[in-house]
Parts: sequence; structure tokens; C-alpha cells
Amino acid sequence: MELSIIRRETTGVAPNQYNESETITKFEIMDGAPVRGETIPIRLFLGGFDLTPTFKDVNKKFSTRYYLSLVLVDNDGRRYFKQSEITLVSVWLTAFLLMV
Repeated sequence: MELSIIRRETTGVAPNQYNESETITKFEIMDGAPVRGETIPIRLFLGGFDLTPTFKDVNKKFSTRYYLSLVLVDNDGRRYFKQSEITLVSVWLTAFLLMV
């Protein structure tokens, strides 16, 4: 089972849109297949990675989105994929704006 963080940046408008994906990090959570119904808690510390806040459609020309990607391999070698979008915010900037 693998867990990875993916950054997707989109620039431009619809006919001339440019997309770029970058895998920030990849972890192997466990070796082998999990048992059906098993719950696996995961704690992921983000402090050591070069991450920016999530930007969604800035002036309809730019966006930066992050995804959590999970790849699961069963006993027969079949691979299952799941991606979920995550939203990152800048806590320091938020705290600064609240103080002003």
C-alpha cells in the first residue's frame, strides 16, 4: 500500500491551458495486502515538505491543488487507486490577518 502527495498546477485559459503534476512525496505504508475490514491509522507530518497553500482559479487563469493518492495491491497483484483532493491553508498568514 502506497500513499503519495501530488501537486497539480494549472495555468492559462481553456484553449491554451497548461497542466503540470509533481509527486511531492511517496510513502510505502505497509508491505503486503491488508485484511478486509482492517483500519490502518496514518499520521502524515507536512512540515518537512515544500508546500504552498491551495489556490483555486485565481482570476480564472491559475490554480494549485493538492491530492492524496492511495494505491492498494491485493494478494492477486491487482492494483486499486483512490485520489482525494486536500486543501492546504497557510496558518501563519491566517493568524497574522486575525491580529491586524
